[in-house]
Amino acid sequence: MATRVLVTYASKHGSTQEMAERIAFSLNQLGIHTDARPMNKVDELGGYDGVVVGSSVYFGRWMKAATEFVERVRPALAGSRVWLFS
Repeated sequence: MATRVLVTYASKHGSTQEMAERIAFSLNQLGIHTDARPMNKVDELGGYDGVVVGSSVYFGRWMKAATEFVERVRPALAGSRVWLFS
């Protein structure tokens, strides 16, 4: 079975989205099936073996959408491999 990874992000001006897409591209180059999607387009984490979560940082904090996303999917993240980036 192939490994599947979700790269999800909250981006205000597009830089975090670009980073997420670059991470997804690099993982795909390694043969890991990877989807890159904004957090507001992610309803569930089922079917993924790992999750990469990224957010822009303003005034030393992640975007509200990112912290709310992590809280919402916390139970699923607890049983998964997780990487974070800012």
